[in-house]
Amino acid sequence: MSSLAKRYARAAIDAAREQGGHQAIEAISKSVQEFTLSYLTTVELRELLNNPRLSQERLQVLTDVFEKLGLEAQAANLVKLLSDSERIGLLPEIARQIEVLADTDVGRLRAEVRSATPLSEQQVQRIEKALSERYHAQVVVSVDVDAGLLGGLVCQVGDDVWDSSVKRQLDSLHEHF
Repeated sequence: MSSLAKRYARAAIDAAREQGGHQAIEAISKSVQEFTLSYLTTVELRELLNNPRLSQERLQVLTDVFEKLGLEAQAANLVKLLSDSERIGLLPEIARQIEVLADTDVGRLRAEVRSATPLSEQQVQRIEKALSERYHAQVVVSVDVDAGLLGGLVCQVGDDVWDSSVKRQLDSLHEHF
């Protein structure tokens, strides 16, 4: 993560905190995440924002996108600032850092779970509950399917990793013998 992205994220979070505390921080985080998803998944938007020759068209397109997404005002100002200063490429890094800072602000943790097969909503809720009890904090779980695990789960919360995958167990047996 670049130090410049961290500075932008910190400034955005500080401004939100001054404006409205926890609620404003949550709002800017959510809005920046939404816009970043649109930016990463819409080739035309990404090309427009990264092309310095189209700077005059940007403002109108951004205004339309902000309106369509219902973007929070501070998030819109951040995106405009990045666009005007030709630093929109930092947006994904800034969005990740804003999410981290917003999570820290409310005492929330994020868990990344990899599973060999898709998990049901009930299974995800059980994992969230178990991790929340373990860490004494709200834990938000994101699940990715990784067929290479063969079976089981790999769960990561910060630096903690629990690997109960069949692949790890087979690798462990292989090392043992």
